[in-house]
Amino acid sequence: MEGGIVTGIIVPACLALMMVGLGMTLVPDDFKRVVLYPKATGVGLVFQMILLPLTGFLVASIFPLTPELAVGIMLIAACPGGVASNVITHLAKGDTALAVTLTIISSSLSLVSIPLIVTLSLTHFMGVESAVKLPILETIVKVFILTVPTVVAGMLIKWKAPDFAKRSERAVNIGGLLFLLVLILGVGIKEKDLIIHETINVGPATFSLCLLTTAIGYFGSRLLAVNREQSVSVAIGTGFQNSALALVIATSFIRNLQIAIPPAIYTMTMYLTAGAIIAFVNVRKPAGASVPEPSPDN
Repeated sequence: MEGGIVTGIIVPACLALMMVGLGMTLVPDDFKRVVLYPKATGVGLVFQMILLPLTGFLVASIFPLTPELAVGIMLIAACPGGVASNVITHLAKGDTALAVTLTIISSSLSLVSIPLIVTLSLTHFMGVESAVKLPILETIVKVFILTVPTVVAGMLIKWKAPDFAKRSERAVNIGGLLFLLVLILGVGIKEKDLIIHETINVGPATFSLCLLTTAIGYFGSRLLAVNREQSVSVAIGTGFQNSALALVIATSFIRNLQIAIPPAIYTMTMYLTAGAIIAFVNVRKPAGASVPEPSPDN
């Protein structure tokens, strides 16, 4: 019951509150730039929807994993970025408006991509022919509720009370870092026996997936002339999946705890990586630093 309260109420409430905080840092022109300079959005979607599953398949095939663990790796790669990736993007001083846009679009596209990728993975690695029915529509609705109204609420606060929004920015950053720390500790405590037992087997694969996809997202975007802030958003959107959704799919719909192991360990890998990125960026670029406008070709 306590775990249900934490994951079903406390964590979503914290994320919703943080999304309000993100909204207080945005103005309508931020979203206009995404429309006026669509390259970053297109690059982000291609990386998330195509390169991420391909990288997942490469990792699942190269590492000596059991069929169930390989499917677990593919399940992670099939999931879109979660609401938390928007928070991480903000704390890492990326383009938050782009991150929110990518989350909404990729979550909608997952209506088709997750069943397809999971079914093909079950067939390829485990020889399972039956399709898996997933509550994707429910997931899309939850992501929408956690993302759009809360960001809009924050933008309204910034519009009506700009001084309050400005004063709150530092508190939002500190609160976000504390939230990530608590989440890391919570996952570690809850899954300690599982993580200790299986980290040696699947840890290198999950770490490689997170590192590779994040690096591909950032450096691939930079090679395609996407600016730094937008490249950070693409990198986090590509490398930081909705592992909670992957756990629900593995345990409630595929009903295979072995498949749930990679998402569980990936959660730790993901947030530890996020903490490192946020710390690195904030050391290099103080909180008050300005964000340059995107170049016209982005």
